[in-house]
Amino acid sequence: MTLTFTRHPDAKRYELRPRGAAPVHVHRGAPNGHPLPDGCKPRFTLAADPAGAEPLAVVVRGEHGGRLAVLTPDHEHLAELLLPPRKKRWRPVCEILLPDGTVLRGREGTVPSLLLWLVLLPFVLLYLVGLALSDVPFDGIGSPLRTAWKRPGRLVGRAALTESVRGRFRVRGDRLDHRVAYAQAVAKYWER
Repeated sequence: MTLTFTRHPDAKRYELRPRGAAPVHVHRGAPNGHPLPDGCKPRFTLAADPAGAEPLAVVVRGEHGGRLAVLTPDHEHLAELLLPPRKKRWRPVCEILLPDGTVLRGREGTVPSLLLWLVLLPFVLLYLVGLALSDVPFDGIGSPLRTAWKRPGRLVGRAALTESVRGRFRVRGDRLDHRVAYAQAVAKYWER
């Protein structure tokens, strides 16, 4: 089963909206009164309700420094997320390390999206010149690159998680737990 969801950052709240299901609410830190394993610092919680009383997963920073651990409310280890350094500009790599040893690597900019970007580049340049000559704000423009999380070494094959240009995520349910996909979608933008 494939799950599709979008990110919706708002000034007051941050949520993920799966297609055909209730939204998943994102809260900074851990829910009040929710104990965490020793040595873990809470980063954010994925909850089924706006108050955060029903957590789906808690994302913590462990002893490994740059890694984020995705835990169930019962402290079961779902995955580890490895984010790229902040200064990495060209095709940053995000990794998902599953408990069974599987590594999913997401490199920003798949080959088809890079080729599309090269074809569209002259039109984008014309658009930017038009923006420079007009009074339209410039802050919403980015490159149309897609990210796909696959097993390393495979150029062709199904991705476990993909992010489209418009911020839509698709998760193959048989390859990745949806809570891990939610955590990766939030961590990619919050933890940089």
